[in-house]
Amino acid sequence: MHLRPAAILLALGLTLAAVSGCADQVRGTATADAAAVQEPADPTTTSKKPPTSTEASKPASPTTAQKQGDVKIATKKKAAGLETCGVLKASDIEAATGGKSSADGGCIHTTTGPSAVITQMVTVPDVADQEAEKKQIEIGGNTAWQVSPAKDDCQVTVMLTDDPTAITTAFSVSVLAIEELDTCGIALKLATEGFNRIPGA
Repeated sequence: MHLRPAAILLALGLTLAAVSGCADQVRGTATADAAAVQEPADPTTTSKKPPTSTEASKPASPTTAQKQGDVKIATKKKAAGLETCGVLKASDIEAATGGKSSADGGCIHTTTGPSAVITQMVTVPDVADQEAEKKQIEIGGNTAWQVSPAKDDCQVTVMLTDDPTAITTAFSVSVLAIEELDTCGIALKLATEGFNRIPGA
C-alpha cells in the first residue's frame, strides 16, 4: 500500500519531466522556424525583384508639343473669341475648289462639281498624333503642318500663337475629295486665306 503512492509520485514526476522536455523541444523548433523565415531569399528568385529606382525614373514618353518640334511665330494672331467654324465662307470654298458649296460658313462644307468635303476649325493642333505623311511648312512666317493620310485626303494646320494660356492655338483646314482634286493645294490655299483673315493679336 505504501508503494502505491510512491509509484504514483514517480509516474507523475516522469510525466512532468516528459512534458517539460516536450515544451523545451517545441520552443526550440519555433525558434528555428522563425530564423528560417528571416533568412535571405533564394538567389534564383532575384528576377522577381521590383524595378530599381533607375528603371522607375525613366523619362515619360514625349508630349505632343515636343513631338511637333519648336513652333515659330512671326505673325501672332488672335486665338480667343473667334468663331470656331466661321473663318472661311462659302465663296472662299467655291473659289478654291471650283465647286458649289452647300453651306455658308460652318465647320463642314460639301461641294458639288467637283465633289469634296472641306472642314475648317480653330482648334488644338494634333498633328503629332496623326498616322500620316507629314510635312512642316510655314504660313505667314508661322509654323504649319501639311498632313496627308491618303492622296484624296489632306489637312493643313497653321499655328496662330505660342501663348501657353491660349486654349485653341491653331487654324486647320481639311479637304477630302470624292473626285480627283489637288487636296493639299486646296487645303494650303484655304488655310492661308483663313490665317490672313484672322485678326492679329
